[in-house]
Amino acid sequence: MKVCTPGFTRTPLALALAFSASAMVAPATMAQDGATLEEIVVTARKVLESGQDVPVAITAFSGDNIDALIMRDIRQLEGFIPNVVIDAVSVAPGAASLYFRGVGTQEVERSFDPAVGVVIDGVPLSFVNGSMVNTFDFGSLEVLRGPQGTLFGRNTTGGVINIQRTRPTGELGLKYEATVGNDDRMDAKAVINFPIVEGKLAGKIGAFTQQDGAMLENFDGKEAIERDDTEFTGTLLWTPTDNFEALFTYVHFEDQNNGVALVNRAQLPELSCVLGFCDNGSLDNLTQDYLRGLEFEQDTYTLQLDYEIDAGTFTSIIGYRDTDEDVPTDFDAAPVPIFHTDRAQTSEQTSFELRFASSDAISENWNFVAGVYLLDDNYELEQFTAILELLGTAPDGTGAVYQNPTYEQDREAWALFGEVHINLAEDWTLTLGGRYTEEEKEFDAFNQLSLGTPDNFNPIGSANADESWDEFTGKVGLDYRFSDDVMFYASFSQGFRSGGFNGRNFTPDSIGPYDPEYVDQYEIGMKGEFFDRTLRWNANIFYTDYDDKQEEVIIPDGFGGTFTVVRNAATVEISGFESEWTWVANEYLTFTANVGYLDAEYDDYVADLNGDGIETDNSDLELRRVPEWTGGVTGTFAYPIGPGVLSLFAAARYTDEYWVEVSNDPRGLIQDRTLIDATLSYEWDWTEGKSVRISAFGRDITDEMDYGSLVVVPGLFAFSSITGGTQYGMQISGNF
Repeated sequence: MKVCTPGFTRTPLALALAFSASAMVAPATMAQDGATLEEIVVTARKVLESGQDVPVAITAFSGDNIDALIMRDIRQLEGFIPNVVIDAVSVAPGAASLYFRGVGTQEVERSFDPAVGVVIDGVPLSFVNGSMVNTFDFGSLEVLRGPQGTLFGRNTTGGVINIQRTRPTGELGLKYEATVGNDDRMDAKAVINFPIVEGKLAGKIGAFTQQDGAMLENFDGKEAIERDDTEFTGTLLWTPTDNFEALFTYVHFEDQNNGVALVNRAQLPELSCVLGFCDNGSLDNLTQDYLRGLEFEQDTYTLQLDYEIDAGTFTSIIGYRDTDEDVPTDFDAAPVPIFHTDRAQTSEQTSFELRFASSDAISENWNFVAGVYLLDDNYELEQFTAILELLGTAPDGTGAVYQNPTYEQDREAWALFGEVHINLAEDWTLTLGGRYTEEEKEFDAFNQLSLGTPDNFNPIGSANADESWDEFTGKVGLDYRFSDDVMFYASFSQGFRSGGFNGRNFTPDSIGPYDPEYVDQYEIGMKGEFFDRTLRWNANIFYTDYDDKQEEVIIPDGFGGTFTVVRNAATVEISGFESEWTWVANEYLTFTANVGYLDAEYDDYVADLNGDGIETDNSDLELRRVPEWTGGVTGTFAYPIGPGVLSLFAAARYTDEYWVEVSNDPRGLIQDRTLIDATLSYEWDWTEGKSVRISAFGRDITDEMDYGSLVVVPGLFAFSSITGGTQYGMQISGNF
């Protein structure tokens, strides 16, 4: 059943997901008079509709797109989407630092909420750990830029990455992928679909392993950044009637690599450099004396129920996720023990969402989506820290300093959200949305100190606090259908990120709470298809008013360690534009391009950034992870040869320079980079509907290795992670 209203076509999401995901996004299709653009179908508004009818800045990828790009994780989306920066967080397993339109977060502590949400199978992730998602067996991936909240369970200030895995097909079949490459890369991935009860119950199981050799070598001969990831999935789809279905998914993921690779960036007068261990300017050689293996495990359970009535579709999504990790880290990155930690951490997240999407049985002139969202999550962290262990240990307290802090946070949150679309006239549609959110967090911290010996701890600080926040955020939009192929829109949307507590502090006067941050964004855009649907051009301009921005600052704690404190002193103004093109030149050749521009500056930033108790004007600083220009171009040439199709894909992705350190330490300026990618593939059907593809690929062919972060621990040391590096190899994939 399709719900048709003037200006757009909508299908309830419960039915939409029954369609083949491989048909959702394709570069071109053949028409009688030549090649034309394939329709892009998205679920950004919780119903199935053409992306060209959605008045939202969105970039969508199908599972076929992702497979063709030979992506390993969402990090490789950077450069294909304007004004998006995706970096790995080296000291947090599977974590991503996501910045959309200059709004994001790079903090690893789980007491800090993500500014950009990652939603997998309808469940938003509470924490950044595990957000660097493996892309195998994705049915679709949508990147929504700007504040979200009127339709997604969690409110975000920067945007959302909305991911749907494939559903059981109900037919016996195998999808597989095997990859070998440089640095001893070996990936093996497979998904098996099978019927259980014909037409009523279907299943799917999948597994993958990703392994790498080392990209870097430590001074003692140990290899670093050696990957060993595994994942197992199981899915059941029950469709007892035409109007009801239940979809259950289980995912188990493990990350076991050989340690957190960090590069020493210390300079005078920092202690590490005073001791003779200074930044040597090398991106290739590590000098860590405490390079140990880390472990991260994650289990996810998701149950989605959809029930369709004449008036619309009810959808219920229950999600549960738990993680367990142990991360030893040599933060000083020097060949002597200056500052080492072992972080053992667990977390749990339980969420429930119930929403209703109306059909035209209620009205042909308006429709709506409304729902309620509940969240209960918690984490526990026990950390053992050794400071200046190079001084040795002594029972009289001289020498090293040892700390054993523990932290725990419990959160309960709920929200009401909804969005209504009203056809004011034949070509005009008004969108009104709103969200009311309440959150309560309870935070406990306790710290012990031992001088000279690692086993004689005495309490030095504890704190317990709880706080709650509530907020209403709204959205107003108006779109005008100029013609069948061209739409203009304007919108105002708000985002809210709740306050919280400092996840590395342990005294009542230092844990906080800090206040929420708020984003108001104004956007004007156009979506159009031209020249007999051979050129698609989507563009927008936007202005963001960013109030009470949460800025994390590291200051000394008086015991040889540090605090991370949050200052809400910043007001930010961001303006920019985005443009995306797809051109089907002919039946064999397709081009895409995108460009994004950001002008971001602090309007008011008065705060104490060094812990001396003196507030200063910092409005001349540059924001973190906000490149002025981003963009990319791609070309795909596909030509039938023999029994199959030979295709060549080439891409250039550009990210301008940007800062990663809050005080703009010169070491924290990441240089601009241009990544060149290429893939040569041959695909053929060995029998009807069963295909094989062999590919040779290269990623980052020009070997753009650089620093990916900078953290300065005042007076002690500084460290960075490494990003980039050439990847090349061969892949065979297919289905039968």
